[in-house]
Amino acid sequence: MSNYVSVIFCRNCSSRYVEIEEWNTHEKKVVLHCRTCGVTEPLSNFTLGRSKITDKELQEARDTRAIPFKPER
Repeated sequence: MSNYVSVIFCRNCSSRYVEIEEWNTHEKKVVLHCRTCGVTEPLSNFTLGRSKITDKELQEARDTRAIPFKPER
């Protein structure tokens, strides 16, 4: 089975439950909202895509918690 994912993490609380609240096509911005802590933030000059990953990679991503100021490479 193939898994396609696009993930955004909240820097405020490290939650993976971030969703697009609003698309502003006129200003070319998207407004993101964290369902865990409630923070809302506009994002510009980026787009969202998807990536094909294996079941093992998907499980590792689910088990990994984001560490503030220590991005993975």
